[in-house]
Amino acid sequence: MAPRRVGLVGLSAVLAGAMALSMTPGPIIGILSRFFIDDLGLTRTEIGAVATFHAFAIMITSIPLGVLADRLSGRYTQVLMLSFVFLGLLTMAFSWDLWSLLVFVAIAGLPAAGANSATNNIIVENVPAGSRGWITGIKQSGVQIGILAAGLALPVTATRLGWRMALVLASLVALAGIAATLAIVPSGPAAWTPARNAGERGGRLPGAVRWISAYGVTMGIGVGTYAAFVPLYAQENLGMGVALAGTVIAVSGASGALWRVVWGRIAERAAHPSVPLVAIGALSASAFIATWMAPYTTPYLIWVGAVLVGMSTGSWMSVGMMAAIMLSEPKQTGHSTGSIVLGFAVGLTIGPVVFGWGVDTFGSYDLPWAGVTLNFAAAMAMMVLWRFRARSEETAVGHVA
Repeated sequence: MAPRRVGLVGLSAVLAGAMALSMTPGPIIGILSRFFIDDLGLTRTEIGAVATFHAFAIMITSIPLGVLADRLSGRYTQVLMLSFVFLGLLTMAFSWDLWSLLVFVAIAGLPAAGANSATNNIIVENVPAGSRGWITGIKQSGVQIGILAAGLALPVTATRLGWRMALVLASLVALAGIAATLAIVPSGPAAWTPARNAGERGGRLPGAVRWISAYGVTMGIGVGTYAAFVPLYAQENLGMGVALAGTVIAVSGASGALWRVVWGRIAERAAHPSVPLVAIGALSASAFIATWMAPYTTPYLIWVGAVLVGMSTGSWMSVGMMAAIMLSEPKQTGHSTGSIVLGFAVGLTIGPVVFGWGVDTFGSYDLPWAGVTLNFAAAMAMMVLWRFRARSEETAVGHVA
């Protein structure tokens, strides 16, 4: 029986939905931070610690889950990740103190560790080259769509029904994602499944994966900090209510939903992955400076910053995931993806707790914002160096030839 082709529209929707559900628990920590402070008695440092522990779970499981995705089908790995979404959000709703919340956000971190590997493998197995850029962008835009939905719906639901019921309702959406995955993603070989030996393992990962993983650390610091603290920053420094502060995250998600598609297409056509990543680093620095300056100039800058975050920090993974797909052997896709996610998770682990500690220690957001901005300058410098070294290697190979 010949392998069947898959409808790319339906497949794109399922992949975007899986990414939205898998990545939403992280931003939920920031969106519901005021409720955690008021109801569970957490400090800002402890809010940062919760976000850090969530990221730590992503960090230590990203490569094992990436390898698992290479050995299982992407379909069943995705179902497994969505099951963890359901379990993680449901248990978070029953948290009673800091320690219980830490355990439950760790469970909710597993989908973020494995979802990229699962969805990238589904793309490699089911989508022809030439169409992978825009489909990768669409599925990565699911992350921002999830943030948009969470930023709009959760504060209102939590205010009216309580934050615990809001999390219970959110967990039920994951069950719909599991049903859609089983209905649409093929269970057997699809038309574009690459030939491979079942027992064959990938060799050494491409050097590009290490560069992108290192860059991912800087982006993780930015994303983790923004998601965990911008709603609280907007409330404390700009006088916003809970719902309006959640909308700031939603605006960044709406912007990112578009730009992840754009960056995915750009990444597939770029001369080198470092080129779009330098631009993303510059836009990220601009976004955080705008957010930082909002209380000192005009509150409208926080909205400018949210749009720019969506264009940059919140969208960089489209380039990273496209690089993992293009530069890795098919049997290495999950492993390469897991390595890039590992770098990103290291940043997610570092950023929130250090930022929260800085705010509590210095009594101001200024120094923490300055530190994150310098972090993006380092990201740009790293990518310029990578491009320079890549050009030097290309020149050396040309001379030898």
